[in-house]
Amino acid sequence: MTADPATADPDGDCEVMAAVDGSEDRFVIAELCRDEAWLSASLGDAVTVRDHR
Repeated sequence: MTADPATADPDGDCEVMAAVDGSEDRFVIAELCRDEAWLSASLGDAVTVRDHR
């Protein structure tokens, strides 16, 4: 998925949420103000914030 700055929230009020989908062992991140603005990774492939820095 490629970011499209033309459709970004101009006020910066959009919230982002992360959760673990236990039924499929997936880590999901979603931008709540836009449809289809999400990504997921298997828990085995996801990294911690500390490791990502």
